[in-house]
Amino acid sequence: MRKRLRKKKHLGEFKEWCVSVEVHLDPGVDYQAFLDDWIESAIEGNQCQFGGGGKSPLLEGIIQLGMASHGLQERLTEIRDWLEQHPAVQEYQFGPLIDCWYDSGDAH
Repeated sequence: MRKRLRKKKHLGEFKEWCVSVEVHLDPGVDYQAFLDDWIESAIEGNQCQFGGGGKSPLLEGIIQLGMASHGLQERLTEIRDWLEQHPAVQEYQFGPLIDCWYDSGDAH
């Protein structure tokens, strides 16, 4: 398959990876302030995108990490570190890496 077609179909080196996330916050936390910080610092700060939402004290959704050749594991590590250090986060959980376009679940 030609490179242009692989890119258009998000295949091969153009495959994009996502991970689901669930974040539990401490009771009484300003949810909107946390959400703003989450989007600006953890997500956009690592050149990722987030789709999801929730209501206090739960935030859940999908993080689009990009292509493997663009530092996928480093981005995930940065987001994990951000969650570990944020005082409002009680606990969090990531799902497995999945193909954003085809949901194969195979990160190899």
